[in-house]
Amino acid sequence: MPSNPTASPTVSSTVGLKNMVIAPLTVDTEETLTYGDLQLVAGAIEATITPDNADPDIQYADDIEFDVLYPDPELTFTTKMADIPLAIQEMIFGNNIDDNGVLIRTSTDKPPYFAVGFKSEKSNGKFRFVWLYKVRAKPLTENYATKEGTTINRQTGEVEWTAIKRTHDARYQAVADEGENGFTAAMGETFLTSVYTPSFTP
Repeated sequence: MPSNPTASPTVSSTVGLKNMVIAPLTVDTEETLTYGDLQLVAGAIEATITPDNADPDIQYADDIEFDVLYPDPELTFTTKMADIPLAIQEMIFGNNIDDNGVLIRTSTDKPPYFAVGFKSEKSNGKFRFVWLYKVRAKPLTENYATKEGTTINRQTGEVEWTAIKRTHDARYQAVADEGENGFTAAMGETFLTSVYTPSFTP
């Protein structure tokens, strides 16, 4: 008689998004990894994480699958925002605000790398927590539209980021579900107060 399958982990859909934070990645070498101070980014509406190059390179020999090589992970991370303050744009796009408070974009601006973290409420009232360790923003998508009488059309900003692995340890994402795998609510309280450092028992 076949044995019964292992019970499924608890399933609960995600229904929210909040507490988005970013931290500048200041040093990322094989020897050293350093992040700067966290910055809260208010107004997050939606976040989408999409793998861009997940297809493996398969080598066949002797009429069978002989070896498989997986490409380095690269993700597209898209965030829809109620608004993106100019001070945040200056940080993530590498722009400059002049003495009069005007944001100036220059062709030589180079967006720096950041870690991005956020949490998503689940239908059971608990949270899923996410860190992407090394992301860089692409040019901002801005939407502007005229008012149509009494109809209000909200214009939301959208930032698209490219997420890649860190040079230091090749890690690129951390995900935790509150109440699962030993991850407690107390751990969740501090998960977004600093960029998460993994802990593995040898």
